[in-house]
This record gives sequence, structure tokens and C-alpha cells, in this order.
Amino acid sequence: QDAEQRLWEAECRERALHGRLACLEEQNRQLLGQLAESQSQEDSTARKEREVMLRLKEVVDKQRDELRAQAHEIICKSRDTEALQEQLHRFMAMNEELRHKVAVVQAQLKSALEKKSDLEAAMLQTQREMNRRSRATAETQRPKPSLEGVPSSAEEPQHQDADAGRSSAHCCFSKEELQEILQERNELKTNLFLVQEELAYYQRELLNEERVPSFFLDAMKSTIKRQRKKIRAKMLGTVEESASSDEDEGSWHPAHGTDCVDAQPPESKIRSFFGLWYQGSSKDAPTSSCSGAWEIIDSLDTQLEPKGESEPVAGSPDR
Repeated sequence: QDAEQRLWEAECRERALHGRLACLEEQNRQLLGQLAESQSQEDSTARKEREVMLRLKEVVDKQRDELRAQAHEIICKSRDTEALQEQLHRFMAMNEELRHKVAVVQAQLKSALEKKSDLEAAMLQTQREMNRRSRATAETQRPKPSLEGVPSSAEEPQHQDADAGRSSAHCCFSKEELQEILQERNELKTNLFLVQEELAYYQRELLNEERVPSFFLDAMKSTIKRQRKKIRAKMLGTVEESASSDEDEGSWHPAHGTDCVDAQPPESKIRSFFGLWYQGSSKDAPTSSCSGAWEIIDSLDTQLEPKGESEPVAGSPDR
């Protein structure tokens, strides 16, 4: 019995050892599997890290190349800007030199024009002197007429001298007088423009209606007068005059003033300067010298008319 019991105990131990061995083998296999998985994971992570490092290296190289290209482009652009600045300075120097030359040429032209005007005046004076001397020599060489013909021959040079002095007085004008003429011309053009605008406004707003209230008409008139003052100030470049309410109320009543149709206009400076031509035109056409007719003279006409009057004087010695 002791032997059987020992045998049974030995078999139990053997079974327990086999079970433990199987468990150990199973654990060994699990550990080997885990080890393989960990190694594969480590290999995959190392591979991924290697790939990431390669990508980062490529990105860094690409960015380095881009930075080098941008630096080269910046250097090229800076060189271009320096060249453009040098060219700009050269052009500015040339422009300054040209401006200086233009100023010199303008000064020379101005002095030449002044000399020309002086020479023309001297030439006219010498021509008058030559005409006077030629008339004097002709009178001295002419045989003495009877006593009745002496007064007539003495009166002719006086009339000729008076006509020459009158033509020279009307041919030569100062710069201030021409400026006053042009200013008056601009004022006349401004008045004509304002009258045309007012007429168009009345035709557009008032004449199309059958009945217009009187207070509405007065308001329209006052508004139109204020607009006329503003337009006149803008066109002539003057300061707008501030009118009182009494002037606005009583400005459109029919009175003898500058806006009245039947009123006589003020004396024109153009008529005073060009009185000789106005007298000739009034003799030829009496209808053009009415009180309501305003004549607008262009600046070109003011330059051409003195030349036209000076040509007969210049051509008198040839005759």
C-alpha cells in the first residue's frame, strides 16, 4: 500500500509538473509573440520616423532652395532699383537742365520781343520823321504859289500830322489798357451767358405753365438772381458779394439799372479805347450804335487792329 500511495503521489506530481510545463510553454509562446509584435512595432515606428525625417529633410532642402532663390531675386531687384534710381537722377538732372535752358530761351525771347517792339516804335518814329522831312523838302522845292494858295498848303500838313498823331495814339496801347479791355470782354461774355441761362430756365420752367402765382414768380426771381451772382463770381474769379434781404426783395422791380432792358448801359472802356473805329462803324451802320448793343472784342482782334492801322503808316514812305 505504501508503494501504491507513493506511486500515486508521484503520478500526481508528474501531472502537476506537466501542467505547469504546459503553462510555462504557453507563457513562453505568448512572450515570444509579444516580443515579435514589439519588434515589429519598433521596426514600423523606426521606419515611420525614418520616413518623417526624410520628408522633413526634403522640406528643409526645398525651403533652403526657395530662400536662396528669393535672396537672389532680392539682390537682382535691388540692383534694378539702384539702376532705376541712377537713371531717375540722370533724368532729373536733364530735366533741370532743360528747364534752365527753357527759362533762358524764354528770357531771350522776352528781351527779343521787347527789342522788336522798341525797334518797331523807333522805325515808326523814323518813318514819321522821314515823311515830315520829305514833305518839308517838297514844300521848299515847290514854287511859291499865290497868296490865296498859301493857307491851304499850310493847313494840309497840319491835318496830316493830326491824323498821324491820332492813328499813332490809337495804334499804341499799354498792357494795362489791353488787360482792362479783356476783363471787360470777359464780363460781357459772362453777362451774355447768364442772360441765356436765365432765358432757358424761364422757357423750361415758367412758360410751359398757364398760370403762375406771383409769390412763386418772386421766389423764382430771387433764386435766379442769387444763382447769377454765384455764377458770375465763379466765372470772373471774384469774391461773391453778400446781398441783404431788402436788395433781394426790391431787386426785380422795374427800375433804371443795369438789368433793365431800356436802360442805357454804362460807358464802355472798349468804346473809349477804340473810339475811332466806333465812330467809323457808326457812320457806316447807324443801327449798330444803339444803346442796348454790346460788342465783344476778342483778344486776337485787339492784336490785329493795331497792326492793321500801323501798316498804312509803314507804307506811307513808299508811296
